Amino acid sequence: MRCALSVIALCIAGVTPVFAQDSENDANQVQEVVVTAQFRSQDLQQTPLAITAVTSEMMDARSQSNIMDVATRAPSVTFTTAGGGLGGSQSTAINIRGVGQTDFNLALEPGVALYIDDVYHGTMYASLLELLDLERVEVLRGPQGTLSGKNAEGGAVKLYSKKPNGDRDGYVEGTYGSFDRTDIRAGANFTIAPDKLFLRLSGIAKRRDGYVKRYDYECVTGNQPVPTSALPYFVPPSMVHGGTSGCQLGTEGGQDVTAIRAALRYVATDRVEDTVTIETMTDRSEPVPAVLVYQGTWHGPGFVLPAAPNLAQNFVPPAGSYYNYSTYAGLVGTPDQYALPAISNVDLWGVSNVLDAKLNDTLSLKSISAWRKSEIENVDDGDGSPLARIMNLWNVDFEQFTQELRLNGSVGSRLDWTFGGFYFKADATQGGRISLDGAGDNSPFIPFFVTTDFLFDDPVKVENKSVFGHVELHATEQLIFTAGMRYTKDFKRYGFSRTFAPGYTPSFIDLSIGVTDGAVGVFSGNRNDYRATASYQFTPTVNGYAQFATGFKGGGVNPRPYYVEQVQPFKPETVDSYEAGVKSDLFGRRVRLNVAAFYNKYKDMQLQLFSCPQFVPIGAPPNCALPANVGNSTIKGAELETEIHPLDRMLIDLSASYIDFGYDSVDPATAVLLTDKPPFTPKTKLAAGVQYEIALGTHGSLTPRIDYQYQSEQFSYARNFPNDRIPGYGLANARLTYRDAEGTWEVAASVTNLADKYFFLSRFDQTFPQALPAASYDYASVQPGRPREYALTVRKSF
Repeated sequence: MRCALSVIALCIAGVTPVFAQDSENDANQVQEVVVTAQFRSQDLQQTPLAITAVTSEMMDARSQSNIMDVATRAPSVTFTTAGGGLGGSQSTAINIRGVGQTDFNLALEPGVALYIDDVYHGTMYASLLELLDLERVEVLRGPQGTLSGKNAEGGAVKLYSKKPNGDRDGYVEGTYGSFDRTDIRAGANFTIAPDKLFLRLSGIAKRRDGYVKRYDYECVTGNQPVPTSALPYFVPPSMVHGGTSGCQLGTEGGQDVTAIRAALRYVATDRVEDTVTIETMTDRSEPVPAVLVYQGTWHGPGFVLPAAPNLAQNFVPPAGSYYNYSTYAGLVGTPDQYALPAISNVDLWGVSNVLDAKLNDTLSLKSISAWRKSEIENVDDGDGSPLARIMNLWNVDFEQFTQELRLNGSVGSRLDWTFGGFYFKADATQGGRISLDGAGDNSPFIPFFVTTDFLFDDPVKVENKSVFGHVELHATEQLIFTAGMRYTKDFKRYGFSRTFAPGYTPSFIDLSIGVTDGAVGVFSGNRNDYRATASYQFTPTVNGYAQFATGFKGGGVNPRPYYVEQVQPFKPETVDSYEAGVKSDLFGRRVRLNVAAFYNKYKDMQLQLFSCPQFVPIGAPPNCALPANVGNSTIKGAELETEIHPLDRMLIDLSASYIDFGYDSVDPATAVLLTDKPPFTPKTKLAAGVQYEIALGTHGSLTPRIDYQYQSEQFSYARNFPNDRIPGYGLANARLTYRDAEGTWEVAASVTNLADKYFFLSRFDQTFPQALPAASYDYASVQPGRPREYALTVRKSF
């Protein structure tokens, strides 16, 4: 068996990085990795879960600066900005093993749970987090319903910060790179009272220019966007910022982030300690980049009655371009034209308190209390043109409180147990302005062009309560049985507020939407989740396990009703998972090989109905965008992770995954076919890295490293069409790091996207029939990935 595993390890692979090495011998072996996925500290190799654990040292070596960079290297995980730019550049869509969520709206729930120092982040908004002073990241794959509660049906991503202590563990780091990138990071421990009171301060200031330029179409081409328009077209002077060409309006994809974190740890006795953490972030970034890749036969702006064709120009730039003609103007060419700033702003504050108390030798209590608040304002001009096919302004005020209690105990050496409770409450308002120019364009139901423009300010209340238990029975020294259960009670109340801008004359589509003003939708329900595992330690370095686990994504309310009849709730969707795996350290701990295979039944999938005549008034256009539980599927797959030390000072780490997704049934009203694949789920993924430390004697060391990652094609929507296909791609990064002999200075030169590959992170398809049949805007845009970039980083440790 060892021989077979070793051959696989040298051919195929995965990623389980190491902690800092303590000696020359340790540097040539895989290290023990401690994780807390099962409520207590355990060796990764003896935890019966599929987990990718990444340390801060490995993040630095791979030039990973945010959580998206880390997660995309893990097998079966995709991580991208949500909704084709809707929700802001800091909103994310996380998908694990074909399960997740692509809609950022607060009426729906994430499919993968995100935790920061054991505090649940209850929204997809503002979830693209910078890696600030992290100790490690744990990516738990597969449903975590008993361990992590609701919205962990795909898995969970958990970030753990460095704890304050008396160690000398300070650093200052500066980076300068492409697009005028300037990063400053710093962190340090301070001892206020020896052995009693410790403080850790950390912060980041990060800025870089956008990589997609916005141009004035008429200035660049000499042509008007709508040649025969009777109404004036203009770019508001306040939006023109100049540029080298004189025609540049601005950029998209730029970042401007500042974050500060302070953690105060009080060690009352050798049995009791308490840590209070305060954090704040100010983000003044630009919107998600959008490049128009397809445009149908567009007619001119501002049509409200049948009229002769007034064709617009073609605004699609050449393939491979990093520019667009976005103006961030709404109702273009009408008397009500207006302009918005190109922004994606987030202000975030958080306070948490973690109390650890060892009640006696076999009993301990942990309390995790937290309050978080985020204010979000972003604008999306996703069509990449000077017209306003779709213009969105979003203002979100989200406030949450969480409380978790865990009581850990043991009975002799045979039984370990955890019982606890969790409470989550969120109050939010989700508002802004939705502007659609030509809502009837290409519609079979509305044979002329009509604008839609309304203001909204929807109140949202969410409450979640759960109790859970987790038991480990050590039947023998080798055989361990694990069982868990969680009971969850869930509630969501979503209100609707719809008004119109002063002076704007509503269309008949506006008026039907306006009737939903004051409506309220409510979802409530409860759920039991279960987990059962058996693991066996075949040898001191080979462990196998088999597991059954469940999870669910919470229910909600339709956030986009065209008629008040469509204010309807939908139920949770669920996953039942069967998983088996082997974790092994081989050849004198020079090879770590972890493999897992899974079989999931995905039930009551929340898909969007394009047809719901039962919720359309008699005689009204049959508009519908109703989420409902209308699909079931089977998901099978395999994952592999490995770390290899073939030579002294040499490290190879690899990961690979394969997912086979198939629908068992689906409602025809979704337009989804049984052959379609879920959003952001590539069938295959591969990531590999190799580094070699070259000793320079008393002058330190030089470490070159190269990384490569590949993923096969995927789609942005549940209904797969050519215009939302994301072709497969592979990317390479390189880094050269110098460290002095004392380990206090480090200088690194890095290149990301080494081959300057032009690739897509997401596609936003608004062509018929992917878009709503009654409102097809006849275009497709993409978010291109970042081009080749260079950076130089200098770090001083003390």
